Amino acid sequence: MSNIVVAGGLYGEKCNYPNVDELFGSGGRASIAIARAGHAVEWHYYCPNELFGEAKLTLAWPNLVHVHHESKEQVNFHYWHSVCRPIYYPRMIHQAQPFQISAEKVLRFGMMEGNAIVQAQFCVFDPQSHYDPEAFHQNGSVAERLAITLNDSEICRYTEATDETSAIQKIEKQSPGSTVLVKAGVDGCRVYENAQLKGNVPCYWSKQVYKIGTGDVFSAAFAVHWMLENRSAIEAANVASRCVAQYTETRTPTVNINELDLERKAIGLKAKGLVYIAGPIFTMAELWIVNEACNAFSRLGMPIFSPYHNVGYGEPSKVVPADIAGLERASAVFAILDGCDAGTLFEVGYAVRKGIPVVALAQNPKAGDLTMLKGSPNCMITDDFTTAIFQTSWLARE
Repeated sequence: MSNIVVAGGLYGEKCNYPNVDELFGSGGRASIAIARAGHAVEWHYYCPNELFGEAKLTLAWPNLVHVHHESKEQVNFHYWHSVCRPIYYPRMIHQAQPFQISAEKVLRFGMMEGNAIVQAQFCVFDPQSHYDPEAFHQNGSVAERLAITLNDSEICRYTEATDETSAIQKIEKQSPGSTVLVKAGVDGCRVYENAQLKGNVPCYWSKQVYKIGTGDVFSAAFAVHWMLENRSAIEAANVASRCVAQYTETRTPTVNINELDLERKAIGLKAKGLVYIAGPIFTMAELWIVNEACNAFSRLGMPIFSPYHNVGYGEPSKVVPADIAGLERASAVFAILDGCDAGTLFEVGYAVRKGIPVVALAQNPKAGDLTMLKGSPNCMITDDFTTAIFQTSWLARE
């Protein structure tokens, strides 16, 4: 049995769509994933004394040891849907004293309430901050071999660089010989060693997409296969990417892939195609979901055409040709079908006739509303917003 120390948060996570309310956090999800694979885990985290008993029961595993460090309040995250930016509370978080970890192999996450100062032979570090990620060595942490996992939205802030290449070079100066993994949404993951790009790892198709916690699973799986299984960074990142796809379907944290997952389809790494957003735009609620879709696609780096934003309201003789021109350029269509808006159905029919793949979001359809879509070979239907966003993005790359 291999041993690993995890330093990472215990947080409440509530999501409206889908309806999920659980106690997990980055450290909890990673620790459970690693312990379920049979490895001995020592998990360090902050929590109020009165919550420690609940945490030990809720996130219990035979080979998982809980080590808690006192904080004044429990931090909770609230997501409207699983691909949105969360809000957290309390808004003002009391900063607890840092704690120290000295171990051979450590997985360290950034935390809201405080800091872990690490001395390790091997360490995987995930800052977990889009806005102000702290550099690994900033708090005095040291590691003989260091791997850093960052989103493409984090890496420039991590080093205060202007572009990814400069950021990688700065990290190499700070931590010579380090491995850097840049997670880039539908672009997969770029793996750097010694400031050199070693390769690209794709993301993998999943039938359902639950986004919350995917970064935790990726870092946990990479840590196990890089630190404990002695795989190369490219191999470990590839396994981690497959584990993320498995997690998004099941919401079960894992660091191992099963035989079925070996057949999972890789998403192409070719240039992103244009996503056309089809949906009614006549009420506040309708515009809200169109805007949410635009924001979600933008965060994934997908180019979009939105009739509301790109064309607007006007005479049919001007609006329709402009919308059709956008459809002609599209590689995939995201269609909001609740209410069966006539214009949206027209756009879907046009796309089907042109052979453009369509992903339809339908949360409250009436019987018979979706018959034509179900019978069309290039149409997919889902009632989950995040799944629709990701599957449309993937299809736009084919």
